Amino acid sequence: MSEEFESLALEGEALRSESAQVPRTQDDPKGRVCTWEENGYTVHRTNARTGPGCHDNCGVLLYVKDGVLEKIEGDPENPFNQGRLCPRCLAVKEMLYHEDRLKYPMKRPKEDRGKNTFQRCTWDEAYDIIEREMRAVIDRYGEEAIWVTQGTGRDINGYGPLMAQYFGTPNYGTGFLSGIACYGPRIFSTALKSGGLFVCDYSQFFPDRYDDPRWEASEYILIWGNNPVVANSDGMLGHWIVESMKRGSKLIVMDPTLTWLAGKADVWFQLRPGTDAALALALCNQIIADDLYDHEFVSCWCYGFEEFSEHVKDYPVSFAAETCGVPESLIVEAARKIGSAKSACLQWGVAMDHTSEGFITGMACFDLMALTGNFENPGGMLLSEPCFGMSVTSSPRGDTWDECTPPIPHPELKNHGGYKPLEAMNAISPDALLESMETGEPYKIRAMWIQTNNPIACMGAQPQRILPALQAMDFNVVVDLFLTPTALACADVLLPAACFAERIGITGHQPYALGAISQAIEPLGECKSDQRIIYEMGSRFVTDEYKHWDDEEGLYDYLLRDTGFTYESLKERTWAYPEFEYYKYKKGLLRPDGTPGFATSTGRYNFYCPEMAYFGFSPFATYEEPPESPVSSPDLAKDYPLVLTTGARAWGFFHSEHRQSPSMRRLHPDPTFLVHPETAAANGIADGDWCVLENNLGSAKLRAHTTVRIRKGTVSADHAWWFPERGPEDGTLFGVLESNINQLIPMRPGKTGMGASYKSQLCRISKVEE
Repeated sequence: MSEEFESLALEGEALRSESAQVPRTQDDPKGRVCTWEENGYTVHRTNARTGPGCHDNCGVLLYVKDGVLEKIEGDPENPFNQGRLCPRCLAVKEMLYHEDRLKYPMKRPKEDRGKNTFQRCTWDEAYDIIEREMRAVIDRYGEEAIWVTQGTGRDINGYGPLMAQYFGTPNYGTGFLSGIACYGPRIFSTALKSGGLFVCDYSQFFPDRYDDPRWEASEYILIWGNNPVVANSDGMLGHWIVESMKRGSKLIVMDPTLTWLAGKADVWFQLRPGTDAALALALCNQIIADDLYDHEFVSCWCYGFEEFSEHVKDYPVSFAAETCGVPESLIVEAARKIGSAKSACLQWGVAMDHTSEGFITGMACFDLMALTGNFENPGGMLLSEPCFGMSVTSSPRGDTWDECTPPIPHPELKNHGGYKPLEAMNAISPDALLESMETGEPYKIRAMWIQTNNPIACMGAQPQRILPALQAMDFNVVVDLFLTPTALACADVLLPAACFAERIGITGHQPYALGAISQAIEPLGECKSDQRIIYEMGSRFVTDEYKHWDDEEGLYDYLLRDTGFTYESLKERTWAYPEFEYYKYKKGLLRPDGTPGFATSTGRYNFYCPEMAYFGFSPFATYEEPPESPVSSPDLAKDYPLVLTTGARAWGFFHSEHRQSPSMRRLHPDPTFLVHPETAAANGIADGDWCVLENNLGSAKLRAHTTVRIRKGTVSADHAWWFPERGPEDGTLFGVLESNINQLIPMRPGKTGMGASYKSQLCRISKVEE
């Protein structure tokens, strides 16, 4: 073993030395062109990095005639999507040229919040108003009185922090997403275990994809709380799983609903929402009991296994079966399949984060992967790092923008809400900041910058609290493509963002390839990209010494300065794949010092997690009942006997976007909830009935869709509904609170400050009487 390690370490040292000089790529761009003429069209080869929203970077061909985008096709040569496009992308023209699209900066008197009295203004006037109002807040209350928020979708993750730095505020993050319950809990908690973010191996790291001789399809793919063929979330495409299945991959699916993939699975767990950690720990226990764990990986590369093996004895199969509501035999079967498999990987979804202890669930699931040695092996879990060091394309490193702004005056005032994990990851607590807006403690938020974010309709739990809080602010700015309920409710200045076809940029949210967004048409009206809005507005708050570019291309050249690319050279080749290695932990490619192992505090995968002990929690993954459940809250369950899960993805929509699209609304015309026919009948409900879902927090009106695919006693409700067709004049903010299921969700994180109960609540249902 020592000779093997020495050889691998030398190989890793050589790779680091080479990459430090000039980035090496796998793909050959020879003959690849980014623009050409075809049958009277100018064709632009580019990447669709959002606006409207998405989490992916699909290769597209944009056909333009006389300055108009006439059609869009998937690029068959792009390795990422290989010509495939989802319904949203195929319908992008409906959104791009929609009559309600925002095209010009708008202003409105503060006393008219909620009314459609916006007036067009120039960009300079809009910037003047924002500068004046934000400086007034800073001068009177301090920089910490500003909260810069982002949503999901458009490529804002890496750029939003720059806006906060321009203002000098320590408060930047998701807007009103309780517990930062989208990817954040999984990313941070599993990084404590493994030293980074690891994702399934679907060959996406290779430009020749499934034909690369190094790649092997996973023997088992664990699809946990995710419906990837519909969601296509977090930089992955659902059809990659289908392609892996064609090449031999088998499925184990954890979902309370029988999805299409669940119907193809060897094992399907129709578990009770919120009980996932119990199942993961029981699977670990069974694998150890059957002596099916990877002895070499555990012995050489893991920390705390002996203690962990004792710990999971508290989670026998019988406990998980009763807790989750699944047969014991299924748990044993799945454990033996996973433990005996040559390779396995974890395809997880936001459902993990959407429970109060979702922070812990991700840890338990990663323990299952480590126990079976499925890290950095073909078909296993692979490190997800920004391509060529371009961290801004995902989540920026701490120093990404340091030289572009002065240091934040009072970084210690970042509101972590008193949660040690949030403090450790230098993140805000949205829950605590909403309380600050309401109470003024420890200081009051006075101004909001809201970009790519429609919190009243979408991510905000208890929107009935958020709406009055926003309308009480001293000043609000909203940046979006459309007049959303949030913009109508609170915006004093409304700025129009550009679609990907109208702008240049760099791809993001994926570690496989770096690509360029190539502008195909002129922006409608006076729309500008999110990035340009940020640096143009922000530059008013810094002196010339902090200005490192003069235009948008200069911004991307600045960000690419250490990669060996310029924006123009990246645009010419459209995409670039960095070199890739398996078994990086053996080659010293995971740790900054170049030594073998994982980039954790122990240098190993942590079954025993020292940081969790430091935070005051169990160093091992544990199971706790959701705060509201038939088990933990039996008295509440008497009045609200059904388990409520929310937010399952639907064809055609990306969260609260695409409600204006005629073709997408034909796919899904009304807000609906899934309910088993027996559950529906017991409550006097038939398929298609309009119903009220309610609990002790609030209520929402949705249409029933009865199906045997959903677990009995559970209802799955749409999220993010509003009704653009009603217009902004009816006084209801596009009916945003009428069918808003988040009114039944508490703005309350788990004990770590991360994770929240979006998918583990209680409710009752009743038919709306006409």
